Amino acid sequence: MPIYADIILPLAVPGTFTYEVPEHLVSRARPGVRAVVSFGKSGKLYSGLVLRCHGTLPPGMQPRPLGEILDDAPVAAPEQLALWQAISDHYLCTLGEVMLAAMPSALVLTSSTRLVAAPDTSPAWTGDNRRNILLDVLERKHELTLEEAGKLIGLKDPMPVIRKLLADGALQVAQELEADWKPRMQQYVVAGPQAQGETALHHWFDELERAPKQLHLLMRYIELSRCLGDDPREVRREELLKRSGTTAAELKRLCEKGVFAIEERPAGIPSATAAAKASPALSAAQQQALHEVRAGFAAKSTVLLHGVTASGKTELYMELVQEVGARGGQVLYLLPEIALTTQIIARLRARFGPGVAVFHSRLSQRERTDLWMRMLANPAAHPVVVGARSALFLPFSKLELVIVDEEHDPSYKQHDPAPRYNARDMALVLAGLHGAKTLLGSATPGMESLFNARNGKYGYAALRVRYGDAKLPAIVKVDLADQLKRRKMRGSFSEPLTEALQQALARKEQAIIFQNRRGYVPAWQCDTCGWIPECAHCDVSLTYHKQDHSLRCHYCGRRYEPPVRCAACGSNRLRMVGLGTEKVEEELALLLPEAKVARMDQDTTRGKHGLQRLLDRFGQGDIDILVGTQMVTKGLDFQQVTVVGILNADSLMRFPDLRAHERAFQLMAQVAGRSGRKSDPGTVYIQARDIHHPIIDLVAHHDVDGMYARELPLRQAHGYPPFSRLVRLVLRHRDQGQVQETAQMLADHLRTAWADRVLGPEPPTVARVRDKHLRVILLKLARAHYRPEKEFLRETIDRLFAEKPHRAVQLQIDVDPM
Repeated sequence: MPIYADIILPLAVPGTFTYEVPEHLVSRARPGVRAVVSFGKSGKLYSGLVLRCHGTLPPGMQPRPLGEILDDAPVAAPEQLALWQAISDHYLCTLGEVMLAAMPSALVLTSSTRLVAAPDTSPAWTGDNRRNILLDVLERKHELTLEEAGKLIGLKDPMPVIRKLLADGALQVAQELEADWKPRMQQYVVAGPQAQGETALHHWFDELERAPKQLHLLMRYIELSRCLGDDPREVRREELLKRSGTTAAELKRLCEKGVFAIEERPAGIPSATAAAKASPALSAAQQQALHEVRAGFAAKSTVLLHGVTASGKTELYMELVQEVGARGGQVLYLLPEIALTTQIIARLRARFGPGVAVFHSRLSQRERTDLWMRMLANPAAHPVVVGARSALFLPFSKLELVIVDEEHDPSYKQHDPAPRYNARDMALVLAGLHGAKTLLGSATPGMESLFNARNGKYGYAALRVRYGDAKLPAIVKVDLADQLKRRKMRGSFSEPLTEALQQALARKEQAIIFQNRRGYVPAWQCDTCGWIPECAHCDVSLTYHKQDHSLRCHYCGRRYEPPVRCAACGSNRLRMVGLGTEKVEEELALLLPEAKVARMDQDTTRGKHGLQRLLDRFGQGDIDILVGTQMVTKGLDFQQVTVVGILNADSLMRFPDLRAHERAFQLMAQVAGRSGRKSDPGTVYIQARDIHHPIIDLVAHHDVDGMYARELPLRQAHGYPPFSRLVRLVLRHRDQGQVQETAQMLADHLRTAWADRVLGPEPPTVARVRDKHLRVILLKLARAHYRPEKEFLRETIDRLFAEKPHRAVQLQIDVDPM
């Protein structure tokens, strides 16, 4: 009896494809292994994934034979395949798109996959003519595609030969040769063997009287390290030399005398002394919250932990991680942006050792693949995995707990390309597949999560006070209209904020300034006629970046030379309008010339270690004022920050989106939470023209419950989440008439069933991107009938786009848009 395999192909094509398994491969064909198959009229080769094996051939089908099985054991576990299917079903995307997002690209081979000879090896002649031909050509040509390799050796399916050479280490996939991600190494100065303790230090004070530079270096080290106090800190080598004004030669002499020693380790990894340091005892409030979490898990599979900023949620997470580790289970710790979590990773490794694995986009393909395969082979090797949203797809086998920190953060939502999944929501699905628990944590929970907790779907735990009796920051509302009227503004800074910054600098404290727009200014404008330069390929104004004196489109990335005359009227009276982080940084340099100012946005953190260096400098006190976009609201825990300034709160609230007020509240509350995380409660200055806006009042009172009470009735009245499920359809085409016609027909078909729950089609705020015109349809699906309504949507789309005039229109489906 013939055996057939349903294969997932790494393509954006719907469904799976059935192939006949040759008799000699039947014993190796099973779900989760990769198989080489040909697809399409051209017979292009792909490494698909076996979803299931069976003995039933679909009617009317003439199956192609399966080419080769690449794996002796599955590379995807059953729970992973079930998660892929759930994502495909919920987000209306194909299994192939999920596969491409989930698997490291080194495991997904196609005819266009590039092969290279393994570096630092000479050709290992194999005695097999076909293999020798490939190695000989690669020695001369350096690179071949799978398709070219097949033609060279005269085989339609060269995979058996390639597989043997890959296994022997003679070949590599080209992506694997990308530079491996290596942590940035940092040098630290520590007390040497001859300077341990206060008595030894006093001895060196006398010994170094005739070497004043070395004595000054030692005194500076004591000041920076606080080694004679109760709260010692590490001192970087470069920081010590800079602060002391001495040379590396003087430091070297003290090292030779045993006064100092140099330790080198990855930045963000604690020293052995710090790692051995006992964890802080839980406060009474933390113990109560932990009790509530455990009680919640006894009744529910998901618990929402609502803890104010700096309340010590991370310590609660680590207590739960330790409990799971003691049972031999695995923990997935999700964070919204892995690049901003150096501090958390360091704390986890200090407590749980090198078994804490990290999965993020800055790892090379080789490292991602290695972690994937290690977790398959030995689940105990990595009991804790810290990662961004893509860590959901790793092959867990003993998963017992999923922690979603900052669960409200929109960064958990994947926007492009498909699958457009929300990692927070899919974390619940993943945990369900493993029988694990999910803990959602945030100081400003999302409306949906709080709604589910209030209605008994989730358990609930509260942590309402900051750790160590630290106070929540005071909020000062600054009326920009009044400040302008009284001529108290200095650039973008009001008088109260300017004075607070000056006082913080005098006290040697730090400040954060929040402006949620990068660049220098959002636009140039003609004073005569009001003309604003726009992108030639997108319907959006260009942002000026002073650093390279260019106008940039933040949608397609194109750059333009700044105009010297108005393109509409010819006037040379052009002025800059608006405010970006680059301009804020410049204004601060003029306003407070003695301050050390740095900027944190996409433009300054692009390098591999750019962000980490910036955070290191801020943590070590090398930066007095940090200016940033919403990046500064996430993951920062710096105890010297006592002043936070929000320059323009109005722009956060006046955005055409149903979540605008929720997002504005979360952003302002989170950035406010960066202040006063120790004994000084700190102060937050919110500048706005509408200082009496209800959202600003709620932020001023740190009132999450009030925010929920205000927004929920509005959502219910208009049928928005959490009382419905939204689906956003975006249609694109170069012909404006065609995209409008298709969008209108689709909306009309859907209205026959859903009436006024279909909104649009309408042009979005930016109605043309990369020369394609856009139309948006927003659908409100009833929660009670969500599955059948989504099925109706799928059938309607398939039926309309099967018609020839509409096939060329691109359709993007976004379920649960953020």
